[in-house]
Amino acid sequence: MAVVRRLIPVAVACVLATAAATPAQARGTDEPYCATHKCIALTFDDGPGPYLTTLLKTLAQYKAKATFFLIGSEVKKHPKLTRLIAKSGHEIGNHSWDGTYLTQLSYAEINKKIGDTQRLIKKTTGKAPKLFRAPGGLRNGGVEEITAKFGLIQVPGTTETKDYIKEYRHVDLLTNRALEVAGEGEVVLMHETVKPTVESMPEVLQTLTAEGYSFVTVSTLLEGQKLIPGRVYPDPSQQPETTTSIG
Repeated sequence: MAVVRRLIPVAVACVLATAAATPAQARGTDEPYCATHKCIALTFDDGPGPYLTTLLKTLAQYKAKATFFLIGSEVKKHPKLTRLIAKSGHEIGNHSWDGTYLTQLSYAEINKKIGDTQRLIKKTTGKAPKLFRAPGGLRNGGVEEITAKFGLIQVPGTTETKDYIKEYRHVDLLTNRALEVAGEGEVVLMHETVKPTVESMPEVLQTLTAEGYSFVTVSTLLEGQKLIPGRVYPDPSQQPETTTSIG
């Protein structure tokens, strides 16, 4: 659940930044990490993009792990950046081949866009994604069937900064927006291709770190749950409200 907060001074947040644990640390237990930690999953769509390396440096500074839902056509253009995401310990999800809304396509076309992206990411990184996010968050029965076929679960996100809206693309606005929607167990939808979003991340991470959050991948957030390919997670029936995105 999102909470209302005042921005914490940068100096205070920096002192506390090293206190947050990360899933990369050895746990020595079968208990889900987020059962004992205050977790949030930050997710970034539409890359690999031009601001990726800056974003990765910021995430590394706060020992934060994130999930990147990548576009197949961009992976094809930027294989080195795709591998860098994986090498940095972040999770990669399938965001279809391009931004075309899948609900406008035939079953065969949906199959090709998801399948081509799945195969390319596996070829590029050596690992097939387990997560899928539909462009625009628009899904239908065909998307459910095809994602199930590829062993993918659907992760539309539980909340968002709305950085896809041109009028929202200001650093201060997106910083405050991210802090407003942040909450334990949330999957926050953002775009790595939006420069002000990337520029907002240092203050967002500083503030949330000071509040005791652990920044984890979606898979870490969902640990301990029985996940059925094709279904939507986190379970929307357990969310306080639904979110329609243009991610």
